[in-house]
Amino acid sequence: MKKQVAGTIIKNDSRGTSFLVSRDQRGGYYFYHLAVRENQSPLASVLWELRHNVGIDVDQLRLYDSIIAEISGEKVAVFVFDHLAIDERVEQLFEKRGLAFVPASQLHHLFESVNVGQTSPMEDFSK
Repeated sequence: MKKQVAGTIIKNDSRGTSFLVSRDQRGGYYFYHLAVRENQSPLASVLWELRHNVGIDVDQLRLYDSIIAEISGEKVAVFVFDHLAIDERVEQLFEKRGLAFVPASQLHHLFESVNVGQTSPMEDFSK
């Protein structure tokens, strides 16, 4: 089994804070995840995926946080980015991959289901 990595992007606007997530068939949210690419670090794998398969300009991304989380019993690196220019075109690129920005207030179950310990600033979003 290949090691997994996950990533999300934070979007702050007049409506508040949103996170880039996917939705499963049961309607639950989850972080965008993928297998770590051979001969690449977990971070490089996420950036490669966002650049080559999603099609966004990853040079605009800024790493906000990185954590090791336990997701479905597996330890997974989760990279959280800020993005400087999220416009309609960028949102359409995400939508093609089943990704959307969802307000933090709707992600309580996701934040509670991802065990990140007591030191992560992401824990504040679950409240």
